[in-house]
Amino acid sequence: MERTIILKGGAVYTSRMRLDGGSLVISGRYIRDVLAASEAPLPGDDAEVIDVSGHIVAPGFIDIHVHGGGGADTSERDREAIVRMSRAHVRFGTTLMLPTIYPGPWKEMIGAINAVEAAMKEQSPGARIHGINMEGPFLNPGKAGALRSDCLIEPSEEAFLQLVAASDNNIRLITIAPELPGAIHIIKMCRERGIRTAVGHSDASHEEMILGINAGINHVTHVFNALRRTHHRDPGVMGTILINDEITVELIADFFHVHPAVVVLLIKVKPNDKIALITDSLKITGLPGDTFEADGRSVRVRDGLVYLDDDTIAGSVLTMNRAVANVVSTGLVPLEEALKMASLVPAKILGVQHHKGTLTPGSDADLVVMDKDFNVKLTMVEGKVVYCSDDSPWALRLKDG
Repeated sequence: MERTIILKGGAVYTSRMRLDGGSLVISGRYIRDVLAASEAPLPGDDAEVIDVSGHIVAPGFIDIHVHGGGGADTSERDREAIVRMSRAHVRFGTTLMLPTIYPGPWKEMIGAINAVEAAMKEQSPGARIHGINMEGPFLNPGKAGALRSDCLIEPSEEAFLQLVAASDNNIRLITIAPELPGAIHIIKMCRERGIRTAVGHSDASHEEMILGINAGINHVTHVFNALRRTHHRDPGVMGTILINDEITVELIADFFHVHPAVVVLLIKVKPNDKIALITDSLKITGLPGDTFEADGRSVRVRDGLVYLDDDTIAGSVLTMNRAVANVVSTGLVPLEEALKMASLVPAKILGVQHHKGTLTPGSDADLVVMDKDFNVKLTMVEGKVVYCSDDSPWALRLKDG
């Protein structure tokens, strides 16, 4: 018999509306009903009724750009490492993710792809692994940032097809610098295969960006970071994407990668439904301490930011619940819209919005319950409790073990 759980009395954000004092009825892996406060659910004898009054109930977060967490990352080239990072991020409300591959030596990069593909088949309790995000290797060495520039290569059909084959056709998103020789051909190949293509780590001119957009680029990797800046006589990458409302962008909303004032600028210029919150987080996310190894190199955490030994910013320790909180703190984005940036917008980018990123009857029961300070108290993936904080009043009742 399918387990029935009723979450009752919270502020329910469905992605379509807010229901104060609403209820969610979950049967098995799906949401069966979404009820207003005036519609009292009728629990059966087998139903577990949980009072979540005073809490936010929202669609589970979807992180489309995440390298690691909880002491594990994709560069370990190990299936169990991918599983560990998926389990780490449910503590912060993430229910679906794209483990993101760093550019590296070819055999190591293929090994990382194989590890993610293997973890996809297992799908252990944790955030669901929807596919692979390839951050490269077809990127501009002049805009490498913290990536290893010696591992960046010019686009080629042979290399691209090897990546696709290693992934068993599970690459969902790939970042390419459109100004590189051969890039336009690869972008067109991605479009033919249904792989979303992003511009990133790019020094493209306005004209080169237009060629890339026309070929199929429709997304931007960590907006403002490692991208050619705007000059009044040279719009560059940033100027071109800011005036194109159809292009979606990833935002690392930790207020370090992008200054709070520039976050405000982006929100004012770009439609909210084209901004996807990401973490770009490393293996050290969620761990105590300040010195670690990531992607085979020493990194340290200082004031909430990750640096290489030469002080290059190397990624983040941001979590999705904090990204939502930070965007709300600007005062320009209502909570309902900020939650969409972390759920429905990335769901649309991945083409899974009909059953992910929303709390509607028939959709997967992927959800997060937070207190008013955005601390995650409960995370469910496809109807299963994958995280319940020890200090929540329902911890002992809901943990599936």
